[in-house]
Amino acid sequence: AGVPCVVSCGIWPGVSALMAAEAVNKLGGTGACERLEFSFFTAGTGGAGPTIVSATFLLLATKVAMYVDGELVEEEPWLDRQVRDFGEGVGEHECYTLDNPDVPTTAEALGIQSCVSRFGTYPSFWNGLFGGLKAALPTSLLMDRGKMQGLAIFSMPIIRAVDALVGGTNAMRVDAWGKDGTKVTLRCAHKDLEDCVGQATAAFGMELLRGKGATGDPTIGPGVWYPAELQADARSNILAVARQKTLVWEV
Repeated sequence: AGVPCVVSCGIWPGVSALMAAEAVNKLGGTGACERLEFSFFTAGTGGAGPTIVSATFLLLATKVAMYVDGELVEEEPWLDRQVRDFGEGVGEHECYTLDNPDVPTTAEALGIQSCVSRFGTYPSFWNGLFGGLKAALPTSLLMDRGKMQGLAIFSMPIIRAVDALVGGTNAMRVDAWGKDGTKVTLRCAHKDLEDCVGQATAAFGMELLRGKGATGDPTIGPGVWYPAELQADARSNILAVARQKTLVWEV
């Protein structure tokens, strides 16, 4: 039908995959990256309230898809704790493995042998609470959208109180290792999760509607695309919009 479509196009997944493509490009392009790791951080709920809390509950019941030495494998979530530095003004925060569609789509599009994604929040007791719930509650309950949304809404008074104290910062980090041993680290952080999600989604929408390359042709052609598959012109234009009002921009 001659219509372009981009799926998973928000801040993460979405802009995060474009950051991965930038990192791989710095290493030499598709096929040059041996290993890539996504790390994400949100202070509190990022202002998203019960939405992000109930979504995290669901992800705690979802196997983590990751690539290991070229093979797609599934592991239990919320393991392999790592501490990542998200840049000046955000600092170091713990992250745990969590499923993310960026992983298989980026690994396949960019020829990456090993790829994994981690997420963490702050204060750290939220991370401990998520781990405790995963251990204590049966998967069937964690997968019950209605019950998890109800639990999230019931918890809103304390969630809002914590959010008021810690803010809503959203930060992303991409670490990529080349086959020659070279390492590239990219970082991006915004003051508010809700704002940057809207900003990133709008950036993809704007590019779909009016993005033009040097020849005047659309930067995103007909078909269905993952963000990591987009050409350099489209990637550059979307990242330019995503960069606005950032606290950290090392891309």
